[in-house]
Amino acid sequence: MDYLNDSLNALYKKLLPSAIGSMLTATVASFIDVLILAYFLGPDMLAVVGLCMPVYMLLNALAMLIASGGATLTAQYIGEGNPQKANTCFSVSGIFMVITGAFLTIIGSLFTTGIARLLGANDILLDPTTEYLQVLFFFMIPIMLYTLFLFFVRVDGDPNRCLISTSACASVNLVLDVLFVGPMGWGVKGAALATCLAYTFGMLVNATHLVSRKNTLKLILKNTSAMIIPVLKTGLPLSITQFGMALTTQIFNNRIIQVGGENYVSAYSVITQLSMTAMAFYDGTGQAAQPIIAANYGAKNQARISQTIRKGICLEIVLTVLCTLFYILASKGICGLFSIRKGDLLSVTTGAIRIYALAVPFTGLNTFIMYTFQSQEKTTIATVLSLISSCAMMLIALFTLTAVFGSAGIWYTWVVAQVLSLFVSFSFYHFYTENRLDDGNITT
Repeated sequence: MDYLNDSLNALYKKLLPSAIGSMLTATVASFIDVLILAYFLGPDMLAVVGLCMPVYMLLNALAMLIASGGATLTAQYIGEGNPQKANTCFSVSGIFMVITGAFLTIIGSLFTTGIARLLGANDILLDPTTEYLQVLFFFMIPIMLYTLFLFFVRVDGDPNRCLISTSACASVNLVLDVLFVGPMGWGVKGAALATCLAYTFGMLVNATHLVSRKNTLKLILKNTSAMIIPVLKTGLPLSITQFGMALTTQIFNNRIIQVGGENYVSAYSVITQLSMTAMAFYDGTGQAAQPIIAANYGAKNQARISQTIRKGICLEIVLTVLCTLFYILASKGICGLFSIRKGDLLSVTTGAIRIYALAVPFTGLNTFIMYTFQSQEKTTIATVLSLISSCAMMLIALFTLTAVFGSAGIWYTWVVAQVLSLFVSFSFYHFYTENRLDDGNITT
């Protein structure tokens, strides 16, 4: 793929399915865990996966910090025609990812029970939550490398392999989940093991790119230390979003227990799964645009950057509106998938889904605008926008709405927070664009 000269339609057709498919993998893995556990062990097990979701999000945040930063800079150096620096970014990212994964494995293995308590597990949920986390922490390195390869293999012009990897990961997870939780009766530990083995398999599929003809990535061990800070700085905005989601999810769990009760915790677990599914579409659109914008930023082609952004925003709106309509129309069917079919839990969950769905298009636009700044090394702006939309506005809305309306205000948090965040995002984007126009650096 030629990010500088190929038609944008052709590039988006190649990159978008891969990016969305890659993001869906984490969602599908967690989603399948929840469905299988609910089917075999009852909907009460929704709370276990819900309590463990902040760990998944924290892991994803650290992986995105390294992988997205390295891949963005790699694309920029490709645009500049500097393969040496591009490979240095890849090497730094890979080495740092392994070190981070090893550190998480050690810490998680030593303090598993304490972490489960910190996540909010009570005496009833402590044992199954601990079992789930024990398996998850053991597989930190392959899970993080999976994310690394998704970014770099796509940037290196092999998005189809990423799509194959994500499909294989989801398929393996489904088969092993049914086998481990069903006939073998391993419960939550079996669900966690199925997910981790699926990630490992997907990572190995992507790793085959390194021995393929398309590969241009090489491991460089000399003079890499100077690249660590730029990689982390560039990846910070995307990781902040994930960190914010992890923190927000944890605070949501605690607040919901205070004002809503167990039904609301189970309903929130469903909403968390749906939010991650929606994130695959709006984050995937941003990731598809990212290498195009970054490469043309490196080549100083501002007109093509503007064209890429406009097309990306159109795709973002279409995909997120379709997602919203699906969630609203299929809310009862979605509840059925989670074995929620009657009683107060069904009423609470269907209402929550329909309200949350309204926030998806606004979240998508906030995310895409953040990607445009991150791809052009405007990391301070991107980081501020990430903090506002993923954390600050969400927590302000949560405590304000629940204080005024009680449990009824929980589900409106997303809508209010993302609408307010969008005003801020568009203000930043408009101000930045107008300044570029005034400088005569951009063609419209």
